[in-house]
Amino acid sequence: MKYRLFAVVAGVAFLAACQDDPTSISRLPGDAVPNAGADNASHVQAERLGNPLVSEVMVVKRRHQLYNYAQPSNDPSAFSGDLVGFITGVAGRAPAYANVIAGALLPDLLITYPKRDGTPVFWLSWVFGGYGGRSLTDDVVDIGLGAIFGSLLGNNNNVTPGLTTDNVDANDKAFGATFPYLASAH
Repeated sequence: MKYRLFAVVAGVAFLAACQDDPTSISRLPGDAVPNAGADNASHVQAERLGNPLVSEVMVVKRRHQLYNYAQPSNDPSAFSGDLVGFITGVAGRAPAYANVIAGALLPDLLITYPKRDGTPVFWLSWVFGGYGGRSLTDDVVDIGLGAIFGSLLGNNNNVTPGLTTDNVDANDKAFGATFPYLASAH
């Protein structure tokens, strides 16, 4: 009987811990509460994934929900420590280098330049003085891993070459020729 009671209490505690109410999470100053006071909200932001690897890998897991609902303008002050901690702790890179990467990735926004001159660019190229942005065909995960674990940004100290790729070289379906350009799901 006491094991059943324990199982019920543990189950209730687990479900309470897994709740997904965005209005109940801790907020940073200036962060909006999604759909607060809205009777017929048209959408709820569920994930914020501007730069690959930021949310999924470098932000501390217990802070993901806070990250997803935070305003990008708060990213540098609120999440730089997470990125720097990952890059120095997991990747073993120097703090100065970790700060450069955090500065390149936060705020977590996609940068677009619709009137650029057509010069090919890649994700993180703005760190090199380029325009930035990315194409659907850019291997942004490999670029990110190359910056974090490799020498992509010119830092050859304490690189881990075996962690610079996800070994997925191309999309499994062709991208479309017209907007929205994404490959079909079928």
